[in-house]
Amino acid sequence: MRFDLRDRTDVEDLTTGCTFFGTGGGGDKKVGLDMLYPHVDTGKTIKIIDVADVNDNDWVACPYYSGTIAPPTAEVEASRTRFPWDSYEQELDIGLSIIEDYLDIKFQSVAPFELGGVNTPAPIDAATKHGIQCVDGDYAGRAVPEICQNTVCIEKFPMAPLALVDWYGNRTLVQDIVNYEMGERISKALSESAWGRVGNVGFPLQGAEFKKVIIPGTLSTSYNIGRLIRKSREDGDDPAERIVENHGGWVMFKGEVVEKKWENKAGYMWGETLVKGIGDVQGRKLRIWFKNENHITWLDDSPWVTSPDLIIVIEQHTGEPLTNTDINPGDNVSVIGMKAAHPMFRTAGGLAVLGPKHFGFDMTYRPIEDLV
Repeated sequence: MRFDLRDRTDVEDLTTGCTFFGTGGGGDKKVGLDMLYPHVDTGKTIKIIDVADVNDNDWVACPYYSGTIAPPTAEVEASRTRFPWDSYEQELDIGLSIIEDYLDIKFQSVAPFELGGVNTPAPIDAATKHGIQCVDGDYAGRAVPEICQNTVCIEKFPMAPLALVDWYGNRTLVQDIVNYEMGERISKALSESAWGRVGNVGFPLQGAEFKKVIIPGTLSTSYNIGRLIRKSREDGDDPAERIVENHGGWVMFKGEVVEKKWENKAGYMWGETLVKGIGDVQGRKLRIWFKNENHITWLDDSPWVTSPDLIIVIEQHTGEPLTNTDINPGDNVSVIGMKAAHPMFRTAGGLAVLGPKHFGFDMTYRPIEDLV
């Protein structure tokens, strides 16, 4: 659908909803807010266009950030602040121009790679700076840790040419990429070289192909869930119950976080969160394994809900979506589960890149509706 972001409340509702669908990853909501606030603060209206507004010959770009969501150590922070960040939050706008110049085209719109607190506001910000618009849709319907885990790759569309720009202003154009794994390695290597993240612009598609893979309506759904979380907070309602009542899904578990273990490795944040049940699940425990995002759960040590279905953790009383960067022991949380954003993720091709076996677990995927 078409909708507008006119003020800070609109921006906050959208970004909250995108962080919700970030399933523990997708970037820091505060960073996403700071990208979009300046536009509405100057009176600009940010227009999100309907997928149907894209013509078959229009060019659509996919701008996104790549890197770990792990908090930087003091050593990393000292390293990455030695040079001026001259291109900070300009990376994706610069990348759009690099691809336009290389292909001798002009992009008419952008599509987010995924949903998340940064990786949805970022393409909206880039589009606004570039004088084009963002579509109401994305290629994952959630946040994912790896480039291959989206509809564009399941349908085998090329990610190259790929422009990569870091916050210092280093620019790389990759003309050809032999496969998605190598594309992922190139992007992660450059993000690690910059001690944090790198801006990517890739998957240039024309409208006819774009419409085969876009998951429509995900930004408007995020906006509506963000608004619902805000209203639940204002009304004193249980946000998890209101979300599933209005948007589907299941309240899987409620409890207190008692442990979080994590490490920063190969450009990802890996770890586990342990939640001790309260109320109806008193005495039970839920373990969540994450690679940036939440992907595998065990209920009382028995395998339970897994990706590609969505595992979302929110603060129990405020409804604030919690990323794996920010969640901590002592947090009271509700865990919400939802079906995979697109049936494509439940096909053999989708499970091959986003099912539990892809992450190294000897589990057979079972749909969430058969488990919860």
